[in-house]
Amino acid sequence: MSSKMKLLCSYIFPAVGSLFVTYLYNVMDGIFVGQGVGSAALGAVNIGVPFITFAVALVSMFPMGGATVIAIRMGRGDKEGANHAFMTALTLTALTAAALTIVGTVFSQQIVDLSGARNLGDEMRRLSADYLFYYSAFSLPMLMSNCLSVFVRNDGSPALSFLGMCTGAVSNIFLDWLFIFPLQMGVIGAAVASGLGQIFSLLVLLSHFIRKRGNLRIRRFTIQPALNRKICKRGAPEAVTQLTTPVTALCYNLVLASLVGDIGVSTYSVLSFIYSLANAVLSGVAQGLQPLWGKSYGKQDTKEINDYFRVGMAVNLVLSVLVSACLIIFDESVIRIFNQDQELVSAASKALPVFGLSFIPMAFNLIYTSLLYSTKRTKQSDIIAICRGIVVKAIAIFSIPVIFGSGMIWTAPLVAEVITFVIAVVLTRKTKLVYQ
Repeated sequence: MSSKMKLLCSYIFPAVGSLFVTYLYNVMDGIFVGQGVGSAALGAVNIGVPFITFAVALVSMFPMGGATVIAIRMGRGDKEGANHAFMTALTLTALTAAALTIVGTVFSQQIVDLSGARNLGDEMRRLSADYLFYYSAFSLPMLMSNCLSVFVRNDGSPALSFLGMCTGAVSNIFLDWLFIFPLQMGVIGAAVASGLGQIFSLLVLLSHFIRKRGNLRIRRFTIQPALNRKICKRGAPEAVTQLTTPVTALCYNLVLASLVGDIGVSTYSVLSFIYSLANAVLSGVAQGLQPLWGKSYGKQDTKEINDYFRVGMAVNLVLSVLVSACLIIFDESVIRIFNQDQELVSAASKALPVFGLSFIPMAFNLIYTSLLYSTKRTKQSDIIAICRGIVVKAIAIFSIPVIFGSGMIWTAPLVAEVITFVIAVVLTRKTKLVYQ
């Protein structure tokens, strides 16, 4: 294996693993709750997903924006400037996480009602508020863990980054089993298990800075408003890209709660867990390439940038086709992992194959978005991310059932991703790479 391929693998695999594990927390909650409590609890967990994933998406702006600035400065040999960007991004993450903790705990009932809970049964509405309250109480360790995993990976310790996320995931799985089955704590136990797992993950990641590995250090720094704005600007496309998960969940919850009721929301809860894991794998490839693109941009190496782009497109194509094929072939088996209710299994297995096809164009859109913001073409990256994550996706979910009937609602993600892919290709071809 060539040195360049080894470098690619050393960044892509830990990035995929870290992001996969991040979303695995909610998925494991869904599996244990669905099997140990019931379909109503499974739907309740999904009602809390929009706010939880919104928090992850919003805060992802800081580490990804900071990582982009750091990679470019490291490529130029500016280690002091890179560390300043690191501390700025870390502080912005902590402050935002603290604010989200307050919002999520104080307004948990109002938030789930806005997510569609007011149109559901009393039990699902109550369970969804309980889950969101206790999950939000751990927002600070959860979001700081996600943030540090990016910086540890980019600071030369991708294996430790992955180990930290895996430590949290394994802890979460054990605690999910303990709290839901022996201790019978229901959705509250699932939320607390996730929070404790994030704390264990955070402790492992902090060891990178305590042992002073790499170039980044946790130390005093001076606030620079211009740097704050730069980090937010560079990270905005990634935040909007990650917003596709909460926007999709929110739109589906609202539409299904009014058209179908509890079983519709429970059906989508299973699909959303599968979607989040597929999104994590494909986004992980794009995130793994980000520091490599940034360093290549800092060196003004256009050939290397294009080489990484071709590899990213090829890897994501293979992964997305494999995931989609598995979901089409093993649809019922996948659904039964979450719940054995025959009505739910039947409804979800019919929706899963067409829903899973959206992962193929989505894989390409993620690579285009990451390429553009990593090479300072932020405006074009923003357009792609907003189209994919918010505008086109929302329009498709709300309009397709009205025009073609409720049975076609599961085609909405595929339609939205294909439209966004066309926009991404046109924008990238019309935008010249300029070194600044």
